[in-house]
Amino acid sequence: MTVPPPPPSPVPPSPASPSADPYGAPSPPDSRQPVARPPLSGLAVASLVLSLLICLAPVGLLLGVIALVRIPRTGRRGKGLAIAGTAVGGAVVALSLLLVAFGGARFSAWTTDGSGSAKAGTLRELREGDCFTPKGSQGEEEPWITDPSVEIVPCGKPHQGEVFATFRLKGNHAISDSEKISEQAVRGCAPLLHDFALDPTALPTVLPSSYYPVSVSWTGEDRTVQCWMDAEDSLPERSLRQDPSQWNKHQLAYLKAMRPLSEARVSAPHTPTEDNLAASTAWADRMARGGAESARLLRAAVDGFPAEAQGPVTGLANQLDALSLERRSAAEARTPAEFDKRWESVGEEDWTWEEWEARSALGLSVEGEGEEKSEEEGEESSAG
Repeated sequence: MTVPPPPPSPVPPSPASPSADPYGAPSPPDSRQPVARPPLSGLAVASLVLSLLICLAPVGLLLGVIALVRIPRTGRRGKGLAIAGTAVGGAVVALSLLLVAFGGARFSAWTTDGSGSAKAGTLRELREGDCFTPKGSQGEEEPWITDPSVEIVPCGKPHQGEVFATFRLKGNHAISDSEKISEQAVRGCAPLLHDFALDPTALPTVLPSSYYPVSVSWTGEDRTVQCWMDAEDSLPERSLRQDPSQWNKHQLAYLKAMRPLSEARVSAPHTPTEDNLAASTAWADRMARGGAESARLLRAAVDGFPAEAQGPVTGLANQLDALSLERRSAAEARTPAEFDKRWESVGEEDWTWEEWEARSALGLSVEGEGEEKSEEEGEESSAG
């Protein structure tokens, strides 16, 4: 007789199975499954990043405020980033406004429009556009300023000097040769003068000068050179900066063509030839090359000049070419006496007449024009 097998025992439902609940309610999810997080606010991230960039801090501040308004509505993450971006951006903006206010106060104190009052300072404190009067003397026996003290005054009042530019001596090595520093200062100021005043001939009687350290070490001492104009006769009562809009296109073309020679001329060494032959011959070479380049530029522009100016401008170019050949000879001199002899044969004023004619034909002011007008006015008043 066969005994039937026992009935299978019921298997209890798995708790993880969704059908375990007799009422059909789903079971809670497995705690090991990852939970979805809300996305991060891009505005909050951008706010913090831009706030760390000084020039874009205002944008970062604005984005931070927008992010703080939108995050509660969108449910995105990044409220802390938005707060940080707003705080950093606000701090940078506030600091920038404070610096601008401080800088503006300093600028108003050194304004050159005639307002304000004189203020004591030193040559080392001067910046481009400052007008001043040195307190130290400068004479033939001491051709340098021994006292750096100055009286800084508005350019609308009488002043002896005006800073037209500043620059740093080249290199980070020690420089103990004062003559080399002086030559670098003179040559560095020459082109900067023409950026300030393209037509030095039209300036009142002033002498380009510079103030520089006598020697510097490699430890990072101040290497700043102040380039300034020193009034020789009457003291100016205005800034000597020239506005290019005062010239027409023909005058401007002429002045730009003459710039190479003019830069070379104002870069003359301060030391006599017998003390520094190398500096003198180097200057003669600059004069030769500058004159040749100016002659080339004049010829390139002469066809665009008015008919009455073409002849004088061509004559000036021819004279500059001839003088350049003779100046090259002076640049090759091997003794101070030989240099002086060759330079004197060239003559510093051998092209003055041609320049006077060219400038007159173009309507530019010429040297001595003011004196002639004063004499004419004096004669007319006497006759009256």
